[in-house]
Amino acid sequence: MIFNTLDFLDVMIIELDGYIIKRANKIAREYGFKKGIEIISVFTFNEIDNLISHIINKEDYFLETTIYFFQGSSKFCKISFLKDDSTIIIEDKTEKELIKQVKADFITALSHELRTPLSVAKGNLFLIEDLNKKDKLKEPIKKAKKAISRIERILDQLTMLSMAEFGNYMIKVELFDPKKVFQDVISDLENKIKEKNIELIFNSEIELMQGDPFIIYTILRNLISNAVKYSHKNSKVYVTITNSEIIVEDNGIGIREQEKNRIFERFFRGTDSKKYANGSGLGLAIVKYLCELANYKISFESQWMVGTKFIIKLA
Repeated sequence: MIFNTLDFLDVMIIELDGYIIKRANKIAREYGFKKGIEIISVFTFNEIDNLISHIINKEDYFLETTIYFFQGSSKFCKISFLKDDSTIIIEDKTEKELIKQVKADFITALSHELRTPLSVAKGNLFLIEDLNKKDKLKEPIKKAKKAISRIERILDQLTMLSMAEFGNYMIKVELFDPKKVFQDVISDLENKIKEKNIELIFNSEIELMQGDPFIIYTILRNLISNAVKYSHKNSKVYVTITNSEIIVEDNGIGIREQEKNRIFERFFRGTDSKKYANGSGLGLAIVKYLCELANYKISFESQWMVGTKFIIKLA
């Protein structure tokens, strides 16, 4: 029987009697599949009614989709129902899908993020060619240099982020100015901040910080970007850095109580978040990954339609 041959593989295998669980392998039991209960009490996905219909009608069924397990996690899986064995096989394909998504996001982000600074650089360089007086050249040259530096920073960050996602990033501990990192983040998010007229209030108790500037930059960029995206127009975002913690706080839409346990899942986006901004659902997952990599602790406080505060404990 297929159940026995695959029992020790990293695959969930559930043998059924109708749609009641008869037997499940070890990994399936860890996800809540236990003898004598209905499969629909363990997990769900958008097309689950279709799966149940195939089980009842004894028809083979195959689908790749995001499955939510009621124990509190979601996975991108291939789900198969084999009628001859009355068996469901669930293969976790989250990592493979993540790699595909990261590649797609990399290309999209690269194209989108480079367009604005490149346009600024080109425009100012054309302006330089049209100007003759030396004192009029200072400002466009300054803008062109700033835009080109931003392009270089984006390329470095995207390259390092890809390395981190694939587990190839090595932490580099050094002393750096947290205010400078914050200014780089604000420069990169300038258009989003201006579009919503958000006031960024920054407070740093320290002049120098020890750590990996890329990790701190990426954490700040993702948290501030989210705070700006999900804040109301003309509101404020507060960023505080001390020796022991980083805090990013907003007065935006907040997080619904029933979604709080899922916000760090890859690809997860809250029901209401899609109404406010586009996104891949990877931002907070990346923040959590980098916090774990640097041995930081991340927590948050949030009230629906009141705001959200993220706290990163550095020590």
